Amino acid sequence: MSASLWLRILALGLVALALPAPGPAQARQPAPQPVIVSPDATAPAPAQKMASRGRTFVPLHSTLIGQGGVTRLNFSGALSIHNTSATNVLAVEKIEYRNGSGELIENYLSDPIYLKPYGSLQVVIAQDDVRGGTGASFTIDWSTPDGADDPVIEAVMASFVGTHSFSFLSAGRKVSRPQ
Repeated sequence: MSASLWLRILALGLVALALPAPGPAQARQPAPQPVIVSPDATAPAPAQKMASRGRTFVPLHSTLIGQGGVTRLNFSGALSIHNTSATNVLAVEKIEYRNGSGELIENYLSDPIYLKPYGSLQVVIAQDDVRGGTGASFTIDWSTPDGADDPVIEAVMASFVGTHSFSFLSAGRKVSRPQ
C-alpha cells in the first residue's frame, strides 16, 4: 500500500472519529422553538372588530418512513403564515403543534400576534426535533375584519443527510373552527 493511500485512509478515520456518535433520536428533548416574526411585521390590535374567524390545518412531516419501514428520515420544518391583505391586519390567535396521534406538543402563543398587511411569521422545527414523529401537524386559529382575504399558510420541510438534501411543501387547508 502506498504512503499516499495510507495517509488518506488515516485522515478519513480521524474525520470519522471526530463526528458525533449517533444516538437514539428520542433521547434529546429539544427546547421549545420560537415564533420568528420581525417587529416591523407586527401591528397593534385593531380597533375594528375581527369578524371573520378561521382555522387552518397544515401537515408538517417531521419524520418520514422509507424503504418499506426500514429507514427514517427526519426533516426540519418552517411553518409560514402570510397576511395576504393589502389593507387589513391579520390576527394570529393560536398556533398548536401536534404529533401523529393528535396529542398537543406545543402551544406557541399566549397572546395573539397581529400581522400588518403582507406581514408574515414563521415557526421553526429543528431537524433533530422528532417529537412530532410521523403525521405531525399544526392548527392555526386566525381572524380578520369582514371581507378581508384569508391568510396563506404552508410548511416547508427540508432534510440534509451527508451530500443529499430533500425538501417539499405542504399547503394549509381551511377547516372548521370550534365555537
